Amino acid sequence: MRQKRFQNKVAESVGTLPVCAILATILWWWPQQAFDFNNIAGWAVCAFTTYICMETNSIQHIIRIRSRMMACVWLVLASSLAFLHPLGAPSVSAACLTMSYYLLFRCYQLYNPAIWIFHCFLFLGIGSLFDNVFLFMGLLFYVYLIGFLRSLTWRGFWAGILGIIIPYWCWAVWCFMTDDTENLLDFINSHFVWSPISWHLLLNFSIAWKVSAGVIILLSMVALIHYLQTKYNDKIRVRMILYIYTVQALLLILYLFLQPQKFQNTMALLVVSACPLIAHYFSLTKSWLSNAFFILSLLLCGTMAYFNLWMI
Repeated sequence: MRQKRFQNKVAESVGTLPVCAILATILWWWPQQAFDFNNIAGWAVCAFTTYICMETNSIQHIIRIRSRMMACVWLVLASSLAFLHPLGAPSVSAACLTMSYYLLFRCYQLYNPAIWIFHCFLFLGIGSLFDNVFLFMGLLFYVYLIGFLRSLTWRGFWAGILGIIIPYWCWAVWCFMTDDTENLLDFINSHFVWSPISWHLLLNFSIAWKVSAGVIILLSMVALIHYLQTKYNDKIRVRMILYIYTVQALLLILYLFLQPQKFQNTMALLVVSACPLIAHYFSLTKSWLSNAFFILSLLLCGTMAYFNLWMI
């Protein structure tokens, strides 16, 4: 029997997730040497996102072997990015998108998926309060329901519309009660305005942001290329789910370059969309080259954490 490589031992070990959780907690605490309310709340949101990643993998069997790598990859990348530590738009957006994915995939070939679609789009609506890219994702999710999941019905279509509108309806009621309707109208109008492309912002990014984008895009592209070459090994349902993650990751990378002023939110969404592909790659490859790349990836994540958490 061939001896397992370091990469495979890590991917299959039951101790990997607890180690990643402890490491993430230390990185959450270390830069400030203390926990304030925002950091504790951000840590709780990250823990919730981790749990949903675990549930998504457990129910959909995205990784064919018994592994918690999907949650572990999220924990390592999230703990290495300083802007995901406090409670704010990036951390909440990532949690909303993770929950939307979980609910979306439950619709696979269902005869009556309206209830799942409603709750999926409800979280898209909540996320859109923080970033209008969720509204464009709503259109993409309808395409996924038709093309990949084959479960969109007429009732499901209107359930999605209702779900994405409800957060705005609740906020509108609050604004009318507090006589703050102008703020609501300005906010809604700004959501449908495409900001001009600011290429100079890309050049003026801090070294921490450039390193973070480079590392995550590199890991995403390696994992994506590997999946496209070996997709025939997965079941059709898993293949459709990973196709969705692939499309989402590619579009978010493009969006990162087109709207660099939204770097933090877009990076949070990219990490959520890419971590299943990265986990799939590290869990199911067994070559010496993938093992070497796994070790290199750990070093790159350590470098990313250093620039984000210590250099600032």
